[in-house]
Amino acid sequence: MATFTVSSSATINSLTRTLPLKNTKPHFSFSLCFTLKASKSTLRATASMSYDKELAAAKNAASLAARLCQKIQKALLQADVQSKSDKSPVTVADYGSQAVVSVVLQKELGSASFSLVAEEDSGDLRKEEGKETLQRIMKLVNETLASDGTYGNAPLSEEDVLAAIDSGRSEGGPSGQHWVLDPIDGTKGFLRGDQYAIALGLLDEGKVVLGVLACPNLPLSQEKVGCLFYAQVGGGTYMQSLDGSTPIKVHVTDLDNPEEASFFESFEAAHSLHDLSSLIAKKLGVKAPPVRIDSQAKYGALSRGDGAIYLRFPHKGYREKIWDHAAGYLVVAEAGGVVSDAAGNPLDFSKGRYLDLHEGIIVTNQKLMPALLKAVKESLNEKASSL
Repeated sequence: MATFTVSSSATINSLTRTLPLKNTKPHFSFSLCFTLKASKSTLRATASMSYDKELAAAKNAASLAARLCQKIQKALLQADVQSKSDKSPVTVADYGSQAVVSVVLQKELGSASFSLVAEEDSGDLRKEEGKETLQRIMKLVNETLASDGTYGNAPLSEEDVLAAIDSGRSEGGPSGQHWVLDPIDGTKGFLRGDQYAIALGLLDEGKVVLGVLACPNLPLSQEKVGCLFYAQVGGGTYMQSLDGSTPIKVHVTDLDNPEEASFFESFEAAHSLHDLSSLIAKKLGVKAPPVRIDSQAKYGALSRGDGAIYLRFPHKGYREKIWDHAAGYLVVAEAGGVVSDAAGNPLDFSKGRYLDLHEGIIVTNQKLMPALLKAVKESLNEKASSL
């Protein structure tokens, strides 16, 4: 099966030129032909303004973290001698991104009851062999914060950076507010120069109420690369450039014919069962090949109608982490989409650091969901019976 790979700007431009942009409906496009129809969620009588302060801080934190990651990825791609086995650039970016987000959120919102659920802790950096890496992280974090002109008055010490990283040790849960962060979602994509995202969400009493996705390599238009998607509950989903262009309200596709749909799945076969996704697509009559990209950039692209379906079926024994889906979930939901497990159950982010769900995660619009659920159920039954 042919596969489209979304990559850095040169590859993206090449990919875009291959799409049937005239006289037919493109299966996958990075154009700005977005549907501005308001989703039902924007009409709900919810406190859509309740999280404005948190949203502003989250957008700034994710954008600054993206700036740090872009600098590291650029240097990585320019160093042709980089070994695939050398994970130090992504290690520095991961820790640095988490530190930047933690610092910005605490400075903007206060740290009295600050709770962050994130992947990294400082254990390895506190060891003797981690000292050099810590120095690189501290330098990058301070440079990034200073570049904003707001946070660089008092440079952070090593201990400040370690403490910022360790703020991500929260377990989350059903009570109170908890930030949820993946500092670099799509580490393999980051190393390849492809797609990755800084994914930041906010839980309030176990519910995702805010989501921000910074996607440095995802095209905003034919000319500009780098997107920031954001949503708060009841307020819809918006997209702008990472450097702060005028926001555009986005909406998932209103496609109702599965045969015209295209679907996203993980780039790495190790992250999702491609054969199962292929079987589901066949049952739906999907004609377009899968679009395989890394990270929650898939949620962002789907929220603006670039594709119609996202399928994720991890290998047996894998437990989904909440930071891999929280931000993307709300970005799609507020754009009018539906996110559920393979049985159609809503995702539950209130149980700590992991999602307990049935089989996998499926994402689409409301019109396609019934047919998708049916195809998923049939495909899972066939796969089980063949074992």
